[in-house]
Amino acid sequence: MRRLLVAFGLFASISAASAADYELPTLRGAEAVAPSASACCPRWEGFYVGGQVGYGVASVDFRTSTADLVSHMLRELALENEANVSSWQVLGKSDTGGGSYGGFIGYNIGWENLILGFEFNYSRTNFSAGAPVSSISRVTTANNLIYDVAVTGSASMRITDMATLRARAGFEIGNFLPYFMIGVAAGRADIARSATVSGTQTDPNTSIVVPFTFSESDAKEGVFIYGWSLGGGLDVMIMPNIFLRGEYEFVGFAPAWDFKTGAAVDGRTRSVVVQTARAGLGFKF
Repeated sequence: MRRLLVAFGLFASISAASAADYELPTLRGAEAVAPSASACCPRWEGFYVGGQVGYGVASVDFRTSTADLVSHMLRELALENEANVSSWQVLGKSDTGGGSYGGFIGYNIGWENLILGFEFNYSRTNFSAGAPVSSISRVTTANNLIYDVAVTGSASMRITDMATLRARAGFEIGNFLPYFMIGVAAGRADIARSATVSGTQTDPNTSIVVPFTFSESDAKEGVFIYGWSLGGGLDVMIMPNIFLRGEYEFVGFAPAWDFKTGAAVDGRTRSVVVQTARAGLGFKF
């Protein structure tokens, strides 16, 4: 009996020593299958692509969109030179809403939890706005003549495409990446507008009344408009290479192109503001 106990003791000692020498995983427990630290957090660095849908509101300012048309019609006339009829605002502002769809592609660079990157974002849109009209009739004088003048007009804009190239800055919080963005914007729109000036010219010395009517219009499809963008959003990694996105973007476009002079006329046409909320799904390489 005493020899049996000694044998069991020697066997247990040898088994423990052998396990220690070979570091058997059966003696390491859960530590042998514990994930590494690098596998617990997503990698936001690198290229990514995705698709998106959204809904936005476009605010279009038509108030001075007839100004250069009237100025061109009445050029070198005393009625324009002295009464400044082209400054009479007969159109107003208009808001319109619509859906959009498109895609994005970008690249991220990471410094610890700070994620910086660039992204190109495109949306196909259909924002159609028409100007509210408030015709103006006034009696004025110019070159010692009396004018009874009426000014009216119309304008419309349909934005068909929008794209932004923006810089992004985000902060990684596990699977979440809240970000801020700022960049430049370009859009494509169909534009139409017209203006009419009519009335009578009366010579007070002879009482001769001369009626007059001037009308002018222009229309253009696929006009490029340019501006800037600002916004923010949240990317959420739901799988190792798949993320969901929600974002808000504000885009401000400069006045549209003046086709008659071939130059951008500040304040002469319409300015546009587009605010869009989007949801998207992306793939990170």
